[in-house]
Amino acid sequence: MVASRFAAPDIARERLAPPALVIGLALGIVLTLVLLFNPAAFLRRIQHSHTPSVDLYFVKAAARHTHNDVLMLLLARQEIAAGHDFAALRVLARLMPRAANATYQQRLRWLTYRDLMGVNDRYPKGSAVRAQNERALRLLIGQLRKGAGEQALRALAKEAVAIHDEGTAIAIYQGLARHDRAHRAALYALAAHAADGLDHPREAARLDFAAQHYATTRSAKIRYFLAALQVLQSHNDVAIAVAEGGRHITSLDRDPAILRRMVALARAADEPQVASRYAMRLLGMT
Repeated sequence: MVASRFAAPDIARERLAPPALVIGLALGIVLTLVLLFNPAAFLRRIQHSHTPSVDLYFVKAAARHTHNDVLMLLLARQEIAAGHDFAALRVLARLMPRAANATYQQRLRWLTYRDLMGVNDRYPKGSAVRAQNERALRLLIGQLRKGAGEQALRALAKEAVAIHDEGTAIAIYQGLARHDRAHRAALYALAAHAADGLDHPREAARLDFAAQHYATTRSAKIRYFLAALQVLQSHNDVAIAVAEGGRHITSLDRDPAILRRMVALARAADEPQVASRYAMRLLGMT
């Protein structure tokens, strides 16, 4: 029988694989991936890689399905490196309650502190969000002081001054000064500056006089002595400036500029006898 030219061609239809075979293949792929994937090796590869944008993608994907704290900490660091400060803060906030020991807790605090500083600058001064951030920074600085090294403490003190936590800054600088003989005078001067910012002129002057005492050069002694007098005079404590100046003038009493300053202060404090005494000493040098 001859087939009609209008008859449909005999095309062999493709058949799908049986469902059991498909499921078996899928399970085989999953099993292979499980056997091949080594979390420790993955972390090492990510940590030593030079492609942070790709790494962030993989770390995010892996962290989404795990509670591994090491991986979450790595994710926070990668988010910071990518400039995703708010995402990093969210990760760190989840990690903090799970911190197993004090050392790990401090690491998390340092990361949070550094990230929060970057975020804080994005808000105008006086805004509610910035005030909230600065409260959090004050708390972190207080916690991070414990066990921090000298350079870290200096950075914390500087930031404390920037967020108007001068009391903490003074305490840090004084603590550093007690243990750092080489920079003791400069550290007391920094503490004095913080005290002046806190509107404590007498404490600022006391710290400037301490800086004068520990200064190793005459020019530095003169600078710190005059700074102490200036801070007192600028807060209208002229009589205190005369009294304290007289107590701390010591080896500077042969310096004409110092004597002229003491004469002017004594006159401003309405103490003509004191002014006369310094004036006579000044005349005796001519």
